[in-house]
Amino acid sequence: MSIASGASETLWVAQGGAMRAVGTEIAARSGLFPQVAGTASYTRTLRSQFSDINFGGGGGEDAGDLPFGRENQYSLGLSLSQLVFDGGQTVARLRAARSRRRSAEIDTDSARAETLLDTTSAYFDALLSDRLVQIAEASLGQQEELLRQTEVALQVGDKAEFDVLRARVARDNQVPVVLRTRSQRQETYWRLKQLLNVPLTDEIQLTTGIEDLPERFATPANAATDERAPVRQATQEVQANQALLTGARGERLPSISFSSRYNPVAYPPNGLPEFADFREDWTVTLSLSVPLLTWGRLRGDELVARGNLSQARARLQQTREAADLDARVAQNDLADAEASLKSSTSTVEQARRAFEIAGVRFREGIGSQIELSDARIAAEQAEVNRSQALRNVQVARARLALLRDLPLSAGAASAQGLAAGQQGAGGVAAPGSQMQTGAPASTGTTGIPGAVPGIPGTGGATP
Repeated sequence: MSIASGASETLWVAQGGAMRAVGTEIAARSGLFPQVAGTASYTRTLRSQFSDINFGGGGGEDAGDLPFGRENQYSLGLSLSQLVFDGGQTVARLRAARSRRRSAEIDTDSARAETLLDTTSAYFDALLSDRLVQIAEASLGQQEELLRQTEVALQVGDKAEFDVLRARVARDNQVPVVLRTRSQRQETYWRLKQLLNVPLTDEIQLTTGIEDLPERFATPANAATDERAPVRQATQEVQANQALLTGARGERLPSISFSSRYNPVAYPPNGLPEFADFREDWTVTLSLSVPLLTWGRLRGDELVARGNLSQARARLQQTREAADLDARVAQNDLADAEASLKSSTSTVEQARRAFEIAGVRFREGIGSQIELSDARIAAEQAEVNRSQALRNVQVARARLALLRDLPLSAGAASAQGLAAGQQGAGGVAAPGSQMQTGAPASTGTTGIPGAVPGIPGTGGATP
């Protein structure tokens, strides 16, 4: 899982957004502190309107001290400005930036959780594909053994040629099933390697079995509505818009600022100036600015801020409702997957026993080939159902363990009209649903072999 977190482009994008939000907060905070700047300049006068003017002193030293028409001018500057009062606009921008920064951090955690869920789904899809390949290969072996027994029975006169042909066709039909499941397994491994940023030509070894419960997913997360990442993000958005509304109101108030400028100037007759050549020029300014006529700009800014705040509050309420629905659906999916696993486990034992009995009856000549084939198909279906249920239980547990930081599922978000407005929504749906992130239960782009030809009940054709 740590490999997936470090290799996810989605997480990198979220981290970039968090970095940008931190920079915005720093820039907003800087407005509260004094701003200091330094300048230095040199001016060379080529022709001056004061060249032919005598300023007194007969062109002596007194005249030379005057700044008019001097060929060389050196100027140094040090300026300081400090905001004293601006109606709370700077503080409001800072509060809004802090809320957006917290929202970006939540989005990073959400991207990390979504990456872990995607990787977990792909991992157990790969395990499921391994199990389905084993089932298909075992079925092929059983068909070959049935064909061998039928051919022997034909030689001793216990079976007709029709039975041999039927057994051979069933065996031959199972070969494409094995090939397809192997191809689907390769696709699921490619998907897993892509999530891990592992070269597709490299081999990976899966160490956790499909029945093993990863320790980090053993405990469900806090599913309280206000603890969900989308709700916390929507709350931060409301707080940011509240701050911006305060700032918009503050534009109507006067603003007061303090500034000071220290500007030594030197006019040396030749070359570089010496320290004694500089003359000081130092000013201090206290300024007051009052908006008198803005032609509705301030009113418009306030209306925009009010509208944004109203939308943010509505989205927060929608997100709370969708988060509550999403949590209930996730809990129900886990309960459903566990119930299916419990039911399929007992069914597998019964189906195996039925297949063993059918095999004995067939060998003793009291059972038909159709009876044996039906028992084999039922046993295969039970194995497939149990494997699928195991995968769904594992993904449902992972989703519940990561639920606090996960974005809303696509179904919950669209039900509340949040698909476009929810920040960081990643569309994580329940395990086994048609919109599951990275791992739908049916066969699709991720290569999950949910429809295995030759295994009834999975969407494929039986021999």
